Amino acid sequence: MPVFIVLTADEAAHVRGPALPPYALEPIERLGGVFILPAGVLAHPAYAMHAEFLAALPRLDSADPSFPAALDPVDA
Repeated sequence: MPVFIVLTADEAAHVRGPALPPYALEPIERLGGVFILPAGVLAHPAYAMHAEFLAALPRLDSADPSFPAALDPVDA
């Protein structure tokens, strides 16, 4: 199953935005004010500027029952 980095709103704001052109990080908001990014960004050279910061954050397998649910599209 895919693994995701779990971020708070402040952590998501810290990494959100342009990286090396044409790439950008856009954390995905989930229920409970939690944000996620695919763990694959850690290995991508375009995001190297954030790799150390992101590597220190918790990771969660998408099959884990505690994985944060998606926002209701009406609330997003």
